[in-house]
Amino acid sequence: MPGVRVTVAPEVMQWVLQTAKQQHVDLGTIDIIEKWISGEKTPTFHQLETIGKRTSIPFGYFFLKKPPQESCGIVDYRTVDSISVVNPSRNLMDTLDAMTRAQQWMSEYKKDRGYEPCHYVGSMKISHDIEKVSDMLRKELEIDINWFTKYRNADDAFKAWKKKITEMDILVMMNGVVGNNTHRKLSVNEFRAFTLIDEYAPLIFINTADSKNGKLFSILHEFVHVLLGKNSFYNDEYGTNMYNSAEERFCNAVAAEILVPKRLFIVQWKQYSTETKDIVAALRQEYICSDFVLVRRALDCGLISREEYSRLVKLYEKRYVEYLKSLPAGGSGNFYSTLKSRWDPNFVRALGSSVQSGRTQYLEAYNLTNTTGRTFAALTEPIGGYDVG
Repeated sequence: MPGVRVTVAPEVMQWVLQTAKQQHVDLGTIDIIEKWISGEKTPTFHQLETIGKRTSIPFGYFFLKKPPQESCGIVDYRTVDSISVVNPSRNLMDTLDAMTRAQQWMSEYKKDRGYEPCHYVGSMKISHDIEKVSDMLRKELEIDINWFTKYRNADDAFKAWKKKITEMDILVMMNGVVGNNTHRKLSVNEFRAFTLIDEYAPLIFINTADSKNGKLFSILHEFVHVLLGKNSFYNDEYGTNMYNSAEERFCNAVAAEILVPKRLFIVQWKQYSTETKDIVAALRQEYICSDFVLVRRALDCGLISREEYSRLVKLYEKRYVEYLKSLPAGGSGNFYSTLKSRWDPNFVRALGSSVQSGRTQYLEAYNLTNTTGRTFAALTEPIGGYDVG
């Protein structure tokens, strides 16, 4: 069987090539597929299995008459200009599938143990006043309006918010690759975050390929989606698009109000009489957010014109691109620490407890977390965190 030559439908082979390029696989793999397409060579069963593993394409897909029409419903939750991702990558789809399975497990776990649904899911409407909503959230979470003064940087602030949100029984998952495969990196150009709504186990996923300020904004943005009770696929790269849906604008506005409270911001802004970009640079020392958020706040507060806003966004976009290019390639750090950071602590504790009690089999737990015996044991060790003041 391994040496038997196989005929693959031309349309399917073209789809395989497109998928391989999208996955940024090695040039040798691309060359093999192109030779199959040209007819220079014909694949064997074994070669198809190998290419399938390299591209994460299920083996059975090679024998279809036409390319598969895979469903990736989350991308239907449009953001930028009401345009969703046309061809979601295998990396996105596999990540979404893994998070969906984890969410479903957690939801059933909580139902079986008599938990009540999370009352705050769907408790908010986009017709609510932004400042009133933000004040309500601060009061509910016992957070000061100037909470950001207590943290050194966006990384510390993100960890604090992550802990606060997980304490509300919202699952917060994070990763910059698919599972533990460092060769399958998630692209921030494709998505920054997404939210899957379930009344027992709402889930937020953060793409850790994003900047530190980007991750902080994303977790607040997605938190608001949970309160709205709406799934979310967030791919507004800079959070500056002027033509988002009403729902997206609401989530952006609440996140921005939490990061940069209007009543504080206007007073501080008016203390300066220099150029806008210099004011932004000065206020960057006061708030934990990106230049994009500050300049958008200035626009929304009527402190700058739309023309000036557009000019500055172009400037900041150029800087942001240069910043991303300067980031290290990654791959360093402690594997087990990184593994723990990817999974919600409440999910890990629940799964570990369920395995120990015999209600969940080890093999299922390994499949859910993409681990083995040793790595699962390390994952289920105690996890610490931060507090938001």
